[in-house]
Amino acid sequence: MHRQFQILVLLSLLLCSATASFAQWGLAGSSTSDSVSLFTWDYETDSFTFTDPIDLGQYGNYPYDAVKRPFPADEVWVPGASGDGVVVIDETGTVIHEIPTSEYPVSVAFNPTKNIALVSCRDGDCLDIIDTNTYQVIGSLDIPNTNLGPGNIVFDVLGSRFFMAAWYDDDIFEISDDGLDIINRVDAGNSLWQVAIDPNFPGYLFVTDRGTDQLRVLNPETLAQVQAIDVGDDPWGLDVDAALVVVTCEDSGDVFIINAVTFEVTEIPLPAGADPRDVSIATGWVSIAGRELLGAVAYVAGGRTLDGDPMYVIDLYDGSILYDLDVPGTNTNVVAVEAQWPIPSAVNDLPAAAALQLMVSPNPFNPMTQINFQLEAEAPVRLCVFDVSGRLVRTLGVETLPSGAHQFTWDGRNQGGRQSPSGTYMVMIQVGDLVTGTKAVLVK
Repeated sequence: MHRQFQILVLLSLLLCSATASFAQWGLAGSSTSDSVSLFTWDYETDSFTFTDPIDLGQYGNYPYDAVKRPFPADEVWVPGASGDGVVVIDETGTVIHEIPTSEYPVSVAFNPTKNIALVSCRDGDCLDIIDTNTYQVIGSLDIPNTNLGPGNIVFDVLGSRFFMAAWYDDDIFEISDDGLDIINRVDAGNSLWQVAIDPNFPGYLFVTDRGTDQLRVLNPETLAQVQAIDVGDDPWGLDVDAALVVVTCEDSGDVFIINAVTFEVTEIPLPAGADPRDVSIATGWVSIAGRELLGAVAYVAGGRTLDGDPMYVIDLYDGSILYDLDVPGTNTNVVAVEAQWPIPSAVNDLPAAAALQLMVSPNPFNPMTQINFQLEAEAPVRLCVFDVSGRLVRTLGVETLPSGAHQFTWDGRNQGGRQSPSGTYMVMIQVGDLVTGTKAVLVK
């Protein structure tokens, strides 16, 4: 049984499977029509449903980014570049907040431990700091001496800091976790655009360089370049999840999948006339009665084509285009499917797995965390923790439990009682014929 779990964990972390079926919901935004639409995928009918276009109003003019808030994960924040504001939409498609910001906001990232979001305001040459409890701008950090100003921004969970690229410029900025200070500024390319770092898996900082048509791989501790990888013409969109990096190239109309460990590159041509923009990777794992529903897919905003305004759904296992969907509105510019960190929503969107209500909290944690789940009926349960290489770290419980709520504690120690190192771990639970898991991040 341990060997079986090791294989399952490796599969989930390396994102390899013969299928790519799982439940998901997300948001796709169209720049020309200043609107967004929520979409859902029903795993039983294998079909997508889009809402009617949602008008973003005065602050959502020309959506330039869309990011799911990590906690709670039922909000999507959309910066409207020409609207000088951020629009917050809940999972029902209702606009619940409109936040005025500095000029031309283009990207947003969250630090939930500080209850803040940072918004890059390109023409304002600043990062606005938003209190995520009050949805108000509470401060601003000036970003001096850049070409077009601050651009794409991400939060590094393991390093507890923000990274931001200066658009059409050369510099990467490291920003403090409260958004108040510039810690480091490094010349990292020629004409930078997007930045990405996996929130759960210790690894590299990735940056697209539109001047050299490359993906630059940086050491997040020093911001020194580790690798420069050639991709297509005008790399625009970028996302990373564990061992996979996806780059979308607007002018050449193709997608590149890069192995984040070996840097092996796979090119995926899109249909003629494709104009790929933003990309969001979605992953999740569950097995029900031997039916594996493990997936690793990329949702790509396809821009505007002669045939419509597409969103491409690409299977990252075999490179096939699973769906070519016409998004309501015009000129599909942004897409958001999963929160930045740390729990893959795909697992919890599946009805059988959702009934477990498996949750690790706090997450990230130090020195201990609680693992909570719910049983609908009495059942045999196995609860284990594995590391990223698939080795068993700790068995927390193997027993038959009654229906109701249950809680286990993991103190970060292995089976021998030794403290485990900082990093990402997989909490796997087997309940009868259902097996699923979620990530837990230990930070010292």
